[in-house]
Amino acid sequence: MTHSLHRIGAVNDLKGDYVVLACLAKGINRESPEARQSIIKIAKIFKGHDPINLIPEFTWTISPVVTAAFNNISVVKKVIQALKKEDLGISIVISGLISEVQTAMKDVGLQMHTVHLSLGTFGKKELLPTEEEILEITTMCGHHCISPQSVLHQLERIKNGKTTAEKAAEKLSKPCVCGIFNTERATSLLKKLVK
Repeated sequence: MTHSLHRIGAVNDLKGDYVVLACLAKGINRESPEARQSIIKIAKIFKGHDPINLIPEFTWTISPVVTAAFNNISVVKKVIQALKKEDLGISIVISGLISEVQTAMKDVGLQMHTVHLSLGTFGKKELLPTEEEILEITTMCGHHCISPQSVLHQLERIKNGKTTAEKAAEKLSKPCVCGIFNTERATSLLKKLVK
């Protein structure tokens, strides 16, 4: 799930930004009706822990992946505990600050199997937005479906009193169909940018 690794921001902001993903494996369990029921059960566990964002419910029966964004590592820990208890045999990936995730895993009696780290941004960085806060918002959609222009447009609407930061964050989240865009963090970033 490397598309959720490129979130950027201050450590304190990232302490409120976690992605949990469950994935069926092609050639192993993707076609299995039992695995499909397990992935739906996992999505319900995600939903039952009040995620900030969640892959749309209509995709649960067709997608090999379910994802959710959470704003608190203690909630993520509860999700992990529920998943551990169910023992559904489906691969789970957690993205967030590695120190926080590592501690949560240890607290529930699990070990991390694999760790992926982002090595930063390479290439034509001059093409990226100059305001880091805008990049902090756009990188919350790992498939880059949220453009910097959309963020700037919403900022103008907030400044002109046509919308609120909360409504703008919700609007920005719509193109992120995988459900990993953290609207709560986006709201906070938009408020900072307006000032």
